Formats: sequence, structure tokens, C-alpha cells
Amino acid sequence: MSTTMETLYELQGLLLSGKTPATIPESRIRALRQDVPPPILAHFDRLIAQGRKGVALVRRGICGECHLRVSTATNASLVRPEDIFLCENCGCYLMKAPDEETPAVPPAAPAKVPAKAPRRAARKKPVATAV
Repeated sequence: MSTTMETLYELQGLLLSGKTPATIPESRIRALRQDVPPPILAHFDRLIAQGRKGVALVRRGICGECHLRVSTATNASLVRPEDIFLCENCGCYLMKAPDEETPAVPPAAPAKVPAKAPRRAARKKPVATAV
């Protein structure tokens, strides 16, 4: 199943490939555009009309279009494909780069509990001797 951002990224590749419009398969572009909700597609089309990219890949926390660092929270949230994020600087849709996918973290081994140190013996009070 392809997410909205993957669909937009593929559409962007077709539109900005540098090929003449006659060589781009119009049926494929139409099929991709139908999979994207209209408000998202409208913003994407505005960016493409300005000669910019509509979807920027994020690598190591850096937007691929404006080259500025995205917030840590946004970068961490990009792994969820159901959410859509915009770069706060350039306005492009953000997508985690395919080679940047975070691998599943193996479960951590249980922490070893250090052995308790033996308790010190209580000090004995000196006994007063009667002389």
C-alpha cells in the first residue's frame, strides 16, 4: 500500500523528470492524482507551478529542499506514514528518505541488578569498666 507522500513523490518524479509532456504517460499521472486528497494536491500543485519541489526528502533531520534542520519532534514523527508534515521554512511536504528508515530497535536486555554490598556491622559502644 502506498501512502499519500509516496504517491506525491512518484508524481513529482514524473512531473520534474525533464521529459517532454508527450513522453510522460498521462494515464499514470491521472491515476496518481486521484489517490491524493484535493487540499493536499492543491498545495502540491502550487509548489510545482512555482518551479519548486512539492515533496522534500528528510535525511539526518535536514529538509532536502531548503537544507534547514526540521524540528526533532517532526523528524521523529515522520516514521508514521499516516501523518502529513510540512517544512516550517519552505512549505514542502516532508517524507523520510527511503534509505533513512529507522530499523526496528531490538528489545533491550534486562538491566543487571548489582549485588547488595554487605552491611557493616554496627559499632559496639565501649563498655565502661568499674575500677
